[in-house]
Amino acid sequence: MPGLLDGVRVVDFTQVISGPYSTFMLAQQGADVIKIESPGAGDQSRMMIATDGPFGDAGQTAMFMAFNAGKRSIAIDLKHPDAKRVIGDLVARADIVIENFKAGAIDRLGYGYDWAKSINETIVYCSISGFGPTGPRAGEAAYDPVIQANSGMMTLTGYEGLTGPTKVGFWVTDMASGMTAAFAMSAALAKRRATGEGSYIDVSMLDVGVSFISPMVTNFLNFGNVPALAGNGSAASSNVSSVYETGDGLLQVAAATQGQFEAQMKAMDRPDLIQDPRFAERKTRMNNLAALREELLKEFAKADARTWEKKLATVGVPAGAVLTVPQMTEDEQIVQRGLIRSGPAPTGIEGDFKTVGAPFKTRGDIQDDMPPTPNLGEHTDAVLAELGYDAAAIADLRAGGAVS
Repeated sequence: MPGLLDGVRVVDFTQVISGPYSTFMLAQQGADVIKIESPGAGDQSRMMIATDGPFGDAGQTAMFMAFNAGKRSIAIDLKHPDAKRVIGDLVARADIVIENFKAGAIDRLGYGYDWAKSINETIVYCSISGFGPTGPRAGEAAYDPVIQANSGMMTLTGYEGLTGPTKVGFWVTDMASGMTAAFAMSAALAKRRATGEGSYIDVSMLDVGVSFISPMVTNFLNFGNVPALAGNGSAASSNVSSVYETGDGLLQVAAATQGQFEAQMKAMDRPDLIQDPRFAERKTRMNNLAALREELLKEFAKADARTWEKKLATVGVPAGAVLTVPQMTEDEQIVQRGLIRSGPAPTGIEGDFKTVGAPFKTRGDIQDDMPPTPNLGEHTDAVLAELGYDAAAIADLRAGGAVS
């Protein structure tokens, strides 16, 4: 069954996380993503979260495999004098070009938006960078932890007097930027279809990080409230929201309203806590959190986390057992949604590999096997042949060091 982006060709200069995650979203919807990699080394993520064994020996790592399934890899030296002709041929036939170098670096290499537009007037061109091409920090390098720090995100995460500001344990601003870029490129394709006009898209990771904490920023800008470290609680929820030890396992409870608090107390056979003047209202609960937690822990100890999860769900109180990654991959909800997908291992490796598919579906989709991740330069010859280069021309490019 054709994907939503079947027939769309993407020239992908990106590496590591933000850009590759963005083009992974496009590839999962049927786009033909041609991944430009440097000969010899390839995408930096081919060396990140490295593994031993057949996958590692073939230049496949957990980081690379997570973000690059279904793409085609062409190994080409962007600084070689013959490279610009090859890349120009690709861009002329492409719908999207995307890069995530430091702002301005792609222009210095000679493959910026103005150059691409001179070849393909209707191109959708997306640049992802840490700080964007404007402002005093334009052009600076940035990785996800720096953006988490600069965006204010870290001052919401952690415990006062215990951990202090703490970064999220995964690359949240990288992946959020990738998803933002995928959304923007899809919107630009819709615009091009309607008007025949291309677009230039500028995605700053810092902008995305700030947008992700927009309720807290709005609270400060309009009401003067500076957010504090939230720990396992939430600024938007009832004070009862937290993580609790149960008879077996940890449970996150997110009772956001007074009604949910009362429903939780009844489900836990503690309706008396609703009437207790220390806990009856949000404001009084705030002043007596330690006492309330002590009472709730007595009850949570009577059953395991999964039992409480189900019991609270029946009365409309959001709650979830805190799962390890291995537990999550076997959870029935994840299994039924088909999120963990498998497919043939990369060329030269026997067996299958597994990864996480696109986190959205369209009605009528057929869940096919996950396509393999490419070996470095695996599709160089095939892509060049599609561009009209014959075997002799490809051999000359390879002999001259332009491609591998």
